[in-house]
Amino acid sequence: MPAEPSTLSTWGLPGMFFVAMLAGSVVPVPSEAMLAALIYNGTPPVMATVVATVGNVLGAVTLYILGKWVSQGGGGAVGRWVARRREKEGPRMARVEANLRTWGAPALLMAWLPILGDAFVLAGGFVGVRPLPFVVFVTLGKGLRYAFVALSTTAAM
Repeated sequence: MPAEPSTLSTWGLPGMFFVAMLAGSVVPVPSEAMLAALIYNGTPPVMATVVATVGNVLGAVTLYILGKWVSQGGGGAVGRWVARRREKEGPRMARVEANLRTWGAPALLMAWLPILGDAFVLAGGFVGVRPLPFVVFVTLGKGLRYAFVALSTTAAM
């Protein structure tokens, strides 16, 4: 028997898409919790997983574009903020960029990681990862994470 739906889960799949897109950018939003709530309340797991993955990848694409834009000297006030943030992250961001230069686009499989994943995505734009490999590896990493959440939720029901 489904539980009383939470506020976020009443938004359904459009809400899942929106929340996952925000979570794929720099906004910390509980997209995994919403995915679990939707599945627990009767949304088909495959459909919810696909919607969450697409939204999250589109959010990541916004960070990728921002990284590419800033690396080319653009961005105005936002670019200066990103540059300050990049300096603040210092060694961690340098390691992420070095990993991307060494391993190339496959390093973007780590884009699903909390906090560090955003650095991988942004660095993808900074170091010039081509768009198609970017989307393929980010989608694979994020999709596997959401699939794990979906499978864990269905197993717990």
